[in-house]
Amino acid sequence: MTLEQIIKLLNLDLSWEYAAMIQYIQHASMLTGPQYVAIIDEELQHAQEEHDHAVKLSDKIQYLGGIPTVQVQEIKTSLNNVEMLRQDLEAEYDALNRYLQRIEQLEALKLYDVAQVIREIAVVEQEHIIDLEKALGIQKVR
Repeated sequence: MTLEQIIKLLNLDLSWEYAAMIQYIQHASMLTGPQYVAIIDEELQHAQEEHDHAVKLSDKIQYLGGIPTVQVQEIKTSLNNVEMLRQDLEAEYDALNRYLQRIEQLEALKLYDVAQVIREIAVVEQEHIIDLEKALGIQKVR
């Protein structure tokens, strides 16, 4: 893994953060029904946190000598409340997996400061997963 490769991967992560932010905002606007009022607020909070992740990623990409992307990945939409939440959950699973890989890659390059920022982002993504799993009624009781 080279520095150029890690910059490219961080830019990929950044493009997914842009998409997540937009998707959360759109889904918050489209969710309907009294049982979704609290979830709407949570979706908007998630959007703000994805924005914060994008800012942190942009700063680190520039710090490493790259140019932060303005590309946005695919945004999923639906008119079905449950499907919207499932789309958000799948995006969070993907983000967490990417960030766990990124931490290993950054530490292999001895970029521990950047790895720490990604670790903090990963923690928030895990919290989003927990929120969405609860909203969808996914129980992990064994």
